[in-house]
Amino acid sequence: MLSQDQIEKNIEWLRENGSAPVRYLTYLHLLGASPGSGEMRELWERVEEDPVSREIFSKQRDDGSWFSGGPWASKPSYVPKSGYTPVSPKYVTTSWILSILGEMGYDVGDERVKRACEYNLTYQWPNGVLAEKRGPSEEMGSDPDPRNAPCRMSIQLTGLAKVGIGRDPRLRKSFELLKRWAREDGGWVHEGHRDGTSAPYKIWDRSCPWSTYFATTSLFYSGDPSDEEAYRSGLDFLIWHLDRKPEHEIRRFFWHGHDTVRELLMFSEAGVEPTQRSVKAILDWLDGMCLPEEAYFRYVGKPVSRMSVREDGASTVVMKYRLFHLIEDDWLTYYVTRIASNFQTGKGT
Repeated sequence: MLSQDQIEKNIEWLRENGSAPVRYLTYLHLLGASPGSGEMRELWERVEEDPVSREIFSKQRDDGSWFSGGPWASKPSYVPKSGYTPVSPKYVTTSWILSILGEMGYDVGDERVKRACEYNLTYQWPNGVLAEKRGPSEEMGSDPDPRNAPCRMSIQLTGLAKVGIGRDPRLRKSFELLKRWAREDGGWVHEGHRDGTSAPYKIWDRSCPWSTYFATTSLFYSGDPSDEEAYRSGLDFLIWHLDRKPEHEIRRFFWHGHDTVRELLMFSEAGVEPTQRSVKAILDWLDGMCLPEEAYFRYVGKPVSRMSVREDGASTVVMKYRLFHLIEDDWLTYYVTRIASNFQTGKGT
């Protein structure tokens, strides 16, 4: 793990070399700058002029939604006959793009972001389900115990939470429903994997890392203290699942539903010990990408365009989104430095 001296050198490198969003986030999270200061307002103006910001908002539709490719994902080859929803197709629709914006520092105070959130909320049913179709039957929409289907709903909640709308009273019933869906092991899994209706060839006896990552992330960033017990249980499941695997399998950015670096960030802020077996394994792997003489990190691995499910656990289509704003020199250096700083200071303990 990085020493305090290395952390300080990395911060200086980020201040001088980071893209506009990374510089802003460095001042905000690593230097503790006040968002309302003149310097931070100036830095934020540069974020709004950043090429990614410009491209994302240039592709936003009149109703606040997105169905657009870009540097974050391959352009959709067609519009599905059923149309698109807040979360489908993957990586090019509103919930996925809200997550990107939230990680860049945007929040619901921006009218364009607010419009996107309101679009997503038009898919909320009276019972709290965030669905992929509007206008459910009265029976489905009012069912107090809807079928446990956390996968897509937790992705929608994650996008909303990351732009700071998690404490909106309208969303509380959705978060409470998500928490009721948690399994005994602290994680989440689609009911169809428990009763065999989704995949008759396999009955799951544990939660799903994919669903648990998104459910935990949404609760972690909701901003509501009442969600802490649930997200801590989710983090415990994610660590348990990682700890069961050989270290060489988990030393990667995306594996079996795990978004390892973003999970490390949550672990570091929740007070997880950096000596935890899987946490240490991933930290040691990331340390191997450090260029100490240059005070930054550089991705070591094959190009995203050459990745495959068989060799890398996911296709190029998946990895293009998953590794966006993660493996670039400045973003990788920012994440690892912030994680190391959290562990150094014991943040969250």
